[in-house]
Amino acid sequence: MHEYAVVDELITSLLPRLDAIPGVVSAVFVRKGELRILSDRALENAFELLSRGSRLEGARLVIENIVAVVGCAACSYEGASKYYRDEGGHFAIPVLVCPRCGAAASIVSGRELYVDRVAIKDDEPPSGGVQ
Repeated sequence: MHEYAVVDELITSLLPRLDAIPGVVSAVFVRKGELRILSDRALENAFELLSRGSRLEGARLVIENIVAVVGCAACSYEGASKYYRDEGGHFAIPVLVCPRCGAAASIVSGRELYVDRVAIKDDEPPSGGVQ
């Protein structure tokens, strides 16, 4: 599964950026476009396995899925794409055709894959609080 390669790269690039930030990493929030054919479950499993022994061990991988948006040069449409759905309802695939005029459409969004933010728990108790 290429999800493991994706998560390995995510962890490898994220860890050096966290070096100067104290605290315990509790969650890594990732935005993933629906055109990225990656299984959320496989990404989460890969993160759990590959983060072992690192500062990310025990953190959750939280995936926010981004729907595909298409744009049409012919009629200036920009919005949700049409979907091809199989008869059994097992999957839906965005179709790169303008839902308004039927011309070929281009992808505006839906191919993203990036770390949006990281949640860190501070190990230090807050100062100046109620005793």
